[in-house]
Amino acid sequence: MGEITKREQLIFDIASAEWDLFQQVNNTGGRASCQDDPDTFFKMRMSQWMVYSDEVLESYRADLLSAAEEGRNLIFEKYGYMMETTYPEEYAQLREHLPEVSEEKRELIEKLAKVHVEWDAWMMEHYPNIRQNGRTMTAGEDSAADGSSSESYLKGELATYSVKTLRLIWAQTQAAYANGENLLKQIIENETAFYGYGSLEEAEAAHA
Repeated sequence: MGEITKREQLIFDIASAEWDLFQQVNNTGGRASCQDDPDTFFKMRMSQWMVYSDEVLESYRADLLSAAEEGRNLIFEKYGYMMETTYPEEYAQLREHLPEVSEEKRELIEKLAKVHVEWDAWMMEHYPNIRQNGRTMTAGEDSAADGSSSESYLKGELATYSVKTLRLIWAQTQAAYANGENLLKQIIENETAFYGYGSLEEAEAAHA
């Protein structure tokens, strides 16, 4: 096994910090089963952060440190923002505990979400067996029964990032889009690799 690089350590440290925050989140219906599944959590979170630049990673780590100094839990806030469309009554009670989202952040979040929905639709078209195991796609499909869509999950998470981090992610997203790259596809490729698949095609066939 090769020596862990500085970048790999940074990604692991970010996922570890998120895991610790996740353990402090109290769900209305009691502790969620996913809170006792670190293996899946680390695979999912590291798969995501692996696609982003070192600059994005450093900025988000700074977000985590800044939030910790303020006594804030970014994972709690993410799930809080997500509840706006699925559990509006509970969200109304939480709202005062969530930081206000600035207009610039809202604009960046909307632009990022629009691209990701397009990428998600591409994944549904080309890898339906893999994609059907995930959340519903758009915010219009949110419900208490089905939970938050991928779009609402993304928006909830992005709302916890600093403007600096969002700007960096938007710049990387724009560049990827212009080059015909799909960052969501790359994330899912990372996930399937963690589970031992040699390619998305192999994973797609296995999920048929």
